[in-house]
Amino acid sequence: STSGKQQKLEASIKVVPESIDDDLHGTFRSMIAVGKSWVENSEKQKSEILDLYFPTAESSSKIEERIRNVAKEALQYLQKSTKSATDWESVEKAMLVWACNSFQGGRIYLKISRVNHSCDPNSVIQAEGEDQKMLAATDIAVGDEITISYLGSMLYTETEVRREKLRKTKFFQCECVRCVGEDIAARIPCPSDHPRQSQQSLNEDAQYDDDQSVQYICASSESSALEKFEKLKKSMAVVTSRVVGFLEEQESAKDKNGEDNDSNDEEILEEHLGLARTVMGDKHWTTNLLLLLLLDRRLSQMSSTMLTTQQIPEMEDVAEAIDSLQRLYRYVESLKLKLHPGHILGDVIIGTARTLVSLGDMKSQKYGAEWLEKITDYVDKFESQGRQKVVSTLSVAWKKHDRDSSDDGKNSKKQKS
Repeated sequence: STSGKQQKLEASIKVVPESIDDDLHGTFRSMIAVGKSWVENSEKQKSEILDLYFPTAESSSKIEERIRNVAKEALQYLQKSTKSATDWESVEKAMLVWACNSFQGGRIYLKISRVNHSCDPNSVIQAEGEDQKMLAATDIAVGDEITISYLGSMLYTETEVRREKLRKTKFFQCECVRCVGEDIAARIPCPSDHPRQSQQSLNEDAQYDDDQSVQYICASSESSALEKFEKLKKSMAVVTSRVVGFLEEQESAKDKNGEDNDSNDEEILEEHLGLARTVMGDKHWTTNLLLLLLLDRRLSQMSSTMLTTQQIPEMEDVAEAIDSLQRLYRYVESLKLKLHPGHILGDVIIGTARTLVSLGDMKSQKYGAEWLEKITDYVDKFESQGRQKVVSTLSVAWKKHDRDSSDDGKNSKKQKS
């Protein structure tokens, strides 16, 4: 791992200049904090930090001009409020380096911050105390570029949503192979084969696609596939906007509190999921990311209940969790990313397996082991020893029944003899 210098990003600024867009107010405040703390760095540290990428007047794109304007405003604020002599040119560069290269929490890493983004990455970043380390998340051939994702769970969304996120937060237009290819995450039931009902809703068979017979088309916001379906396009835009907003709120809350707001908004989550499934169907990213969030919460609730009451979950709840996991696994596999499905589904697969093991019967425990088998190779190669031990322990729980049955059989024979 590469050590990083955590910047204190809380600046008490009462008024943000009107020229700065609302979504960049936090960035402006953080730039002020970076500028104020810049003098605390040694000359060597300053040189190393300024060796990272930052947009200049000559090299910047139209998207990068937006962040350069924020840096100019931040610089003017600092110049008015600071009396001491300062190398203002290096301060402005430092603010731009921070805006374009920092990780979650505002940290900059001299090596890892150089790694390029891809919407089909082959590596991931993991926190290790106050440092971070980069891990291969799949086999990487000699000579292949090492890439990571800057998107978190939004990696599993459609192209335009990913690009907009990157434009807003990292100030570039992604042109990776996935972004210029078929937009699988934006699949919806074909409106010609599956006519919409009132409010552009699908019938229940098309929503759930239990027999996998629904015909799909890739219908991103830039697609021409919906030219004849203007009402549907408008409904899809509303759903996408709501889901993106909801997921961003969850991400923001997690950054601040270290956990999801699951106690306050599960009803809203279920409402959004119902809307997404009704309009977008079973294989669209909106349905699946919301379903993943809901499944994770339901498994946590079942686990908590088992610990506090020593009661096993209702079979109906377990069956619903398994159905959700099956749908999610199909969706993630369909994206054909370099990242193994275990990267995003590892927690819910382990959670489902733990629930199945808790039921106590061999059949359930064997089924849990079958799910764990899907991620065992991934966990053994790319996850921590603690994670490996959990998967290993749960995977062999059913074998205790074999030993117990064998012992019972031997004891029975002894008694007869």
